[in-house]
Amino acid sequence: MHSTRLAGEDRAVERLTFFAGKGGVGKTTCAAAMALQIAKEMRCTAISVDPAHTLRDVFAREKPPRNLKIETINTRDKWLQFRESLGEEIERAMRALAPKGMTIAYDGEAMQKLVEIAPPGADELFAITRLADLIADRSQEAIIVDTAPTGHFLRLIDLPKTAGEWVKEFMRILLRYRELIPPGSLGEELIRASRALHLVDETLRSKECGVIVVTRPERIVIAETKRLIASIAERGMHVTRVIANYVAPQTDCSCDRSMRTHELDALKQLGAQPTIIERRDAPPTALSELAALAVERR
Repeated sequence: MHSTRLAGEDRAVERLTFFAGKGGVGKTTCAAAMALQIAKEMRCTAISVDPAHTLRDVFAREKPPRNLKIETINTRDKWLQFRESLGEEIERAMRALAPKGMTIAYDGEAMQKLVEIAPPGADELFAITRLADLIADRSQEAIIVDTAPTGHFLRLIDLPKTAGEWVKEFMRILLRYRELIPPGSLGEELIRASRALHLVDETLRSKECGVIVVTRPERIVIAETKRLIASIAERGMHVTRVIANYVAPQTDCSCDRSMRTHELDALKQLGAQPTIIERRDAPPTALSELAALAVERR
C-alpha cells in the first residue's frame, strides 16, 4: 500500500484508484489533483475512460510533471476498428479456405451475430485491456482512472464478468482457423482481451484497488451517490473515500454559514464522513492550483 495522500488527508492511496460519480460533480478536477500530488513522490499514470476526455483538457495548456503520464482511450473508435477487423478476418479466412473446398459461412455468420449481441459497454473492452497493461507493469506505482458518469462506470467494472463468455465464444470459433490467422490480428487481440478481463477482475476486488466517489451537497446528487456506493459494495469493491465538492465555504457571511450547515446536514445521509472541498469563486485551472487543492474533514 502506498503512502501518498491528498493535502489534509490521513490515509494511503491504493495503487489503482477510480474516481466515480454523477456527471458534473468534479471527478476530473479531483482525479487531476490527486495525480499531481502523487506525481511529487512516485510514477503515476492518469487515464481517462470518459468519452468527453476532460482530463486531457486539464493538461492542454501545461504539460504534466515528469512523473505523471496522461492517457485517453477513444473506446468507440477502437470498437469500430474491431468490427471492421472482424469482417476482414472472416473474409481472409474464407479466401484461404475456398481453394480447399471448405467453408466457414456458418462461423462467419455466428461471429457477426456475436458482435450484434455484444454486452452493454463492450466498447470499453479496450479500456480494460489498457488497464490490464498498466496493472501488470509494476513500475506503475499509481494508476488514476477518471471515469464517465455513474452508469458508464458500473458497466465498465462489470465488463470483466459480462464480457468473459462473449470473448471466449469468439476465441472458440477463431481457434478452428488459428493456422490462417496472422500475427497481430483479431485472434491475438481476443486472447489479450481474455487475459486482461481476468487480471482486471481480480484486481478490482483486491486491496490494490479503491473507488473514490465524488459528489456535491445537493440532495438529488446525494441520493444518486448513495445508490452508487451501494452498487460498488454489491460488486465486492471498496469505496475508500467520499469527496463532497462545491461545499459552501466557512466565512463570516451568514448566507454561507446557513448554506454550509444545510449542506453538511444533507451529506450525513451518506453515512461515511466525506472529505470536503469548498466552493471557490473560480475553479482551479493552473496545475499549481490543482496540486495544492485543499481538502478537509468536516
